[in-house]
Amino acid sequence: MKFKFTWAHGVAVALGMFMIFILSLLFFAGDVGELVTDNYYEKSLTFEKDIEAESRANLLAKHPQIVEQANGFKLIFPEDFTVTGGTVYLLRPNNQELDYLKPLKLNERKEMLISSVNLVPGEYDLALSWEMNGKKYLLKKPLRWHKH
Repeated sequence: MKFKFTWAHGVAVALGMFMIFILSLLFFAGDVGELVTDNYYEKSLTFEKDIEAESRANLLAKHPQIVEQANGFKLIFPEDFTVTGGTVYLLRPNNQELDYLKPLKLNERKEMLISSVNLVPGEYDLALSWEMNGKKYLLKKPLRWHKH
């Protein structure tokens, strides 16, 4: 008996090849990246508060300045700000191990230095949060560190 290749055989072969292609994509893709943050669920619960803090900061007449220097980034707050706490978070989108998280500690001139020792050349996402007059404020800004 001679085998006759029909259109039904062609459809079955095409479907089988497509399934092999999809499975090979899944297998060879491997790790496609990591989550931006480990505590994603907890972050999503505070998302609304972050939006309010960010819009509150945008309404201020004066904003903190971020100045790049040879020894790091200098955060400079306006003199009339009475900051009672906060955090500095530099998120490295491509490598979580290079993230920088420190409490906001201003000197008598209302400045804080993020030392270049803690920085690797490349892109960072700054999330600067502070508390003032019982309200929380949030400033988000992309930064690029160049080795000096």
